[in-house]
Amino acid sequence: MTDSPKYVVIKKENQIEIREYPGYIQAEVNVQETNYKKAIEAGFDILADYIFGNNTSQQKVDMTNPVKVNQSEKIAMTTPVTVKGEDEFTVAFVMPSAYTLETLPVPRDARIRFDSVPAHRMVSIRFSGFFNQENIQKNKERLREWMVNNCIEGEGEFIIAGYNPPWIPGFLARNEVMIKIKDKIPKTK
Repeated sequence: MTDSPKYVVIKKENQIEIREYPGYIQAEVNVQETNYKKAIEAGFDILADYIFGNNTSQQKVDMTNPVKVNQSEKIAMTTPVTVKGEDEFTVAFVMPSAYTLETLPVPRDARIRFDSVPAHRMVSIRFSGFFNQENIQKNKERLREWMVNNCIEGEGEFIIAGYNPPWIPGFLARNEVMIKIKDKIPKTK
């Protein structure tokens, strides 16, 4: 059975959940791609190589799910006007809870870095179907609308999470769009 980060559901409404996560460590890599699907495939290959033993101790690290990907926000800067992060994505694997930053094998690939994610709350919408831009965008909009209607403010970028291997048929696949919640959960309207 593949390990997943543990969480407590604070509120559930149809496919949307507010969750509380304890802290965890994730391995991350930035990739330059044109869409989420290509980004997750490229990032997955790099991170999978690490957990399958391409590290300084040649130690295998158990696979976890979901595989997470988020796109860097386009940021317009002052004169001259430039755009940053247009096609840059961060792909991440959550590391098994048995590891600390000190006990994780050191990657041989310098593109891989570790992030210690503190305890936090997320709001998530679950969907099935193929992992494509249209499905992702539709669910981002549904989640954004629900958040506005419930006076919940997100923090950071939307994260796209895929829980299944690519051979699972789309109608059985578990995917999510999620975002960190800013501060405390306000009272709903």
